[in-house]
Amino acid sequence: MALAHVRDSLPGRTARPFVLGVETDDGIRAAADAIHARVGDGSYRYAPEGAFGRAVAGAREVARWGDTDGAWRMLRAALPSWSPPAPDVLAPLGLLADPVLGPVVTRERGRELLATPRAGRSGAVPEPVPDLDPPGLSWLAESGRWNAPYDSYRCVWVEGVEPDALPGLVGEDGGAGLTVAPVRPAGWFPHDVRWGRRDDSAPWEDRAVVAVGRTGSGWAFGFDPAARTRGPGHLFASPAAEASRDGRAVVLWTCRGRDDVPAVFHLSVAERGEELYAFTVRGTEVERSGAVPGGLDPDRVLLSADDADRERRLLAALEEEFALSLPRHALTEGVLPELTTRSWNRGPREGEAFAYATVGVGRPRR
Repeated sequence: MALAHVRDSLPGRTARPFVLGVETDDGIRAAADAIHARVGDGSYRYAPEGAFGRAVAGAREVARWGDTDGAWRMLRAALPSWSPPAPDVLAPLGLLADPVLGPVVTRERGRELLATPRAGRSGAVPEPVPDLDPPGLSWLAESGRWNAPYDSYRCVWVEGVEPDALPGLVGEDGGAGLTVAPVRPAGWFPHDVRWGRRDDSAPWEDRAVVAVGRTGSGWAFGFDPAARTRGPGHLFASPAAEASRDGRAVVLWTCRGRDDVPAVFHLSVAERGEELYAFTVRGTEVERSGAVPGGLDPDRVLLSADDADRERRLLAALEEEFALSLPRHALTEGVLPELTTRSWNRGPREGEAFAYATVGVGRPRR
């Protein structure tokens, strides 16, 4: 009930009362308000006792970095050990209000949960619900991806480090580090919570708010699903070199073309603090540096294909070259912690021109 109330509340509006019913005393009211506050700020954690509680804690740790399929398999295996805390409790409903595990329990998985025999009960075990995450990166090329309005996304992968090391590699100077994902309103999209430039940012800066997690092959990643900047510009500075202090780092930025605006693809790869190679493709123009391996050569991967296949071919090439992936379900459901990165643009150099415009909307004067 608390979760539904929080999600249905409109941002910026006066909060509606959390109504429980008439048969409540002061103790129940206080307990309900405390739960509502924890659900609202994302601090609520479902913590049952016993073997099922231990499985819940393990599943949360797995899901918090993106492996929601693995988390569900852990919960499914432990579900027969769950015992209801009261005779009229039919399911571990606390899972749904947990900010990390709630999105793991989809409608189909919830039906599987309800059909699974509990502790001390017998009955047929339901057919397992299939995993949700497709392998690799090709799903990013699907049309209508989350209704993202900018058709632009960017990602940095770092090999051999844990996700909580990313603030020190790509995070903004003096920033807050990783923050828990906010409770999303009903019907949210990634661009809804990544709106506007910070007041203390310079006009040329381009800081990304990225979702942070871990791939199945052990790369930490930071993914911005709705980059508002229209691709790398003349001030662009790839974060790959700084991110690669302890190993390899890969940066990808894709901007789909529309009308008379060409598609833009950028890839940069660095190792031990040094950029190995990079390229940026705008339409049919290619800027490159370093020795790009044949499997990623833009002349073969991008320029030899039409617009409909270019993005898909580049993503497939990255899967093949580095075994990269991204967890679709965790990203689309807003499970992952977030990080504000340092600017993806450098500052203008002496004598270098830079222009910007600020548009304000207000009431007309009488």
